Amino acid sequence: MSANSQSGPSLPPLLKGHACLPGIDPVSVALEGAASGSFGAGDLLWSLDTHRAAAAVVLEPEIPLEKAAVMPLVMMVAIGDALGAIGPPNLGITFRWPFTILANGAGIGEASLRFPADADPKTTPSFIVVGFDLALEPDPSVEPGEDYRHTALHLEGCGDIGAIDILEAVARHFTAWVDTFGESGFASAHESWMFRADHQPGSEISEPCSGRFIGLDEDGGLLVDISGKTRCFPLWEAAQ
Repeated sequence: MSANSQSGPSLPPLLKGHACLPGIDPVSVALEGAASGSFGAGDLLWSLDTHRAAAAVVLEPEIPLEKAAVMPLVMMVAIGDALGAIGPPNLGITFRWPFTILANGAGIGEASLRFPADADPKTTPSFIVVGFDLALEPDPSVEPGEDYRHTALHLEGCGDIGAIDILEAVARHFTAWVDTFGESGFASAHESWMFRADHQPGSEISEPCSGRFIGLDEDGGLLVDISGKTRCFPLWEAAQ
C-alpha cells in the first residue's frame, strides 16, 4: 500500500494523518482515495521523506469550485504563518501567484489544488485536495550557486526544523484559517496573502502575461493591467 494510518505528527482533532512512503506523492494518493471514497474530509496524507515537507488534505466544500479554489492560497497563508512562528527572524516568506512559495526571494516549493476531472466551476465539487510541497534540503543534482531561483529551508537558516515540525505547525494554522474562512470568507486570508505577495501592486510581471500587477479578486484570481485594461486570470483555471 502507498499510504497507511500512522500516529506520526500531532495534528488538530479534525485531521486524521496517513503516512506516505518516500517517493509517493501525497497529493496523488489523496486524490485517488477521495475519488474512490477511501478518504474524506479531514484526511491528511503526509510524506515520510525527510528531505521535503509534503502533505495533502481532503476537503469537502459546500461552495462552488470557483470559490473553493482559494483554499491553496489559504494554505499558503498558513505556511507563511507557520514558518514565521517556528523559523528564524530573518526568514522572509513571500508568495507568487498562483501557488509558488519563496524564502528570501527564491522558490522553496508550492501549494496545489486538485479536484474531480468533471467538476464545473459553478457547482460544488464532491471534494478538493489541497497540498503543499516544501524543500528542506537542496537538490543534490544542482551545484551550489548554480540556480539562484530556488533554495531550500535548511539553506535559509532553518537547519533545526524538520518535516514533522513544519507539518504540525502548518496543520494548526491551516485549520485556524479554514475556520476563519468558514465564518467570514476569503477576505482575511486575501489580505494576508497580499501582505506576503512577491509583487506589489503596480509592479511589472511577466507571468502569466506581461503587465502590471493589480492584485487578487475576491476568488483569488490574478488581476493584471495590460495596456490600461484589467484582465482577470481565474484561480481555478490555473490549477488545471
